[in-house]
Amino acid sequence: PVPLQGNSLGTLNGQAKTPPHPQPLPNAPATGNGAIALATLPASTLTMTLRPLTVADTLDNLSYRTIGLGFLLLTVGIVAGAVWANEAWGTYWSWDPKETWSAIVWLVFAAYLHLRLTKGWQGRKPAMVAVAGLATIWVCYLGVNFLGKGLHSYGWFL
Repeated sequence: PVPLQGNSLGTLNGQAKTPPHPQPLPNAPATGNGAIALATLPASTLTMTLRPLTVADTLDNLSYRTIGLGFLLLTVGIVAGAVWANEAWGTYWSWDPKETWSAIVWLVFAAYLHLRLTKGWQGRKPAMVAVAGLATIWVCYLGVNFLGKGLHSYGWFL
């Protein structure tokens, strides 16, 4: 399999990177409209190849952005649920199966985002973590409701 090497900006020196912003030249004269002339990087430093992204690159970027937004909403939901639980039951967190599995889902997607941001993972590796996250969501939202027993469960099966 060919590794993914792209982002929404294209590729830089064969790797997916954001090009650095040009810096103003020291003692650069102002142009006619008051702007300062910017330095240009030597061609050997920056080789930007703008190419259309493949379907795999596009799906990788889309999943990363979607998971980022979903992680933010999940975090807000967990915090809001904890505040509501404190009002309803007098405690923010009671380690109910639903609460525990929601924390597991949060940790899986936190790991996904961490690996994307710090390790630069792209392609198959983060996709596998995302699939594991989807499996934990199914357990959290369906398995716990119908199979488990607790404050958030219906437990009619077991």
